[in-house]
Amino acid sequence: MKSIKLYIIKINLLLLVVLLIGACKKDAPPVKDDLYPETPVNSASSSAIKAFYTNIPFFELFVYRFNPETNKWTNEIRSHFPTVPLSDSTALGFTNPFVNNSGVALFDMVRLYTPELGSNNIKSAKINAPKVLKFFPDFEGAKTGIVKVIDQDVLLTKRDSTTFKIGISGQGTYDERTKIMNFEVKFNETAIGKPAEVKRRYSISVNEQVLN
Repeated sequence: MKSIKLYIIKINLLLLVVLLIGACKKDAPPVKDDLYPETPVNSASSSAIKAFYTNIPFFELFVYRFNPETNKWTNEIRSHFPTVPLSDSTALGFTNPFVNNSGVALFDMVRLYTPELGSNNIKSAKINAPKVLKFFPDFEGAKTGIVKVIDQDVLLTKRDSTTFKIGISGQGTYDERTKIMNFEVKFNETAIGKPAEVKRRYSISVNEQVLN
């Protein structure tokens, strides 16, 4: 009889332990796998646009390019005016609507292609790209995610007014809290007799960074 009672007590204790473990798991915060799905949200976020764009004339983002030859980041690459096209509030472009017949530096392309342009003058190169970046959150409502460089051909104008195109694409990450994005751009330079894929790394921020 005693052995049966002991057996019942043990069973009850075991059930109590199971219930307590279940309650603890229920109250525990979700694990990382729950918070960050395997694939980010498919639709681009306009929330990230607000983190990196300000509707003020001549507002610039801080743009830096990693130079593998010196193994250092460049100084700030000036003339990166972020703009949002009327046709797509989830895209961030780089254009110069403030000076007629001018443009932007766009990923340091004016300096990178100075020999082909015949000049390092940003105004005469006339680079304007209305849609360049799109932001895809890690999950709905997330402040972090993937930033994608929209696949396209960018038009550059030479000193003699003729033009050529350089393809761009790529992706990386962004954080609305730090207001920093880091990504790789793939340049298709076949139009000027160079490789179809040249990779370069960039860091863009709202505030100045110290990278070296």
